[in-house]
Amino acid sequence: MELSGGGLPLPLGGMGIRRSLPITRAIAYEEVLTKAVEVAEKNKKILSKMLIQRDLIRVDAQMLDKYLDMYANEDSVSMSEVQLKAIDKLFEIGYEHGFYDEKISVEDFLVPQEYNDYRFA
Repeated sequence: MELSGGGLPLPLGGMGIRRSLPITRAIAYEEVLTKAVEVAEKNKKILSKMLIQRDLIRVDAQMLDKYLDMYANEDSVSMSEVQLKAIDKLFEIGYEHGFYDEKISVEDFLVPQEYNDYRFA
C-alpha cells in the first residue's frame, strides 16, 4: 500500500529558516539558497568534476551523478503544488500519530514571495 494514498512524492529533505528572523532577511536567505540550487542544477558536470578532483566526496562519480540528479534538479529549485501537497500529507500523518498538537499546513509557513515587491513598491 502506498503511504500517501494519492501518488504523491516522498519529500527527501528541505531547507528551513528560523521564523524569528526578520522577513526581509528570510527572503534574502531563501533567494541565496534557491540560487545555489539553480547553479548546482545548471553546472552539474563542472561541480561533479570539481568535487571529485578535490576529493571532497565519499562516493564515486556515478553515485555523485545520481545524487546530483536527485537533489539538484528543476523540481528542487521551487516547490510545486504536488510537492506542497506531499509535505502537507506528511504533516497530516504526523498529526494523526500524535507528533503534532494541531494540523499543520505548509502554506502557513512559506516565505511570501510577493512581500518585497509590495513593501518596496
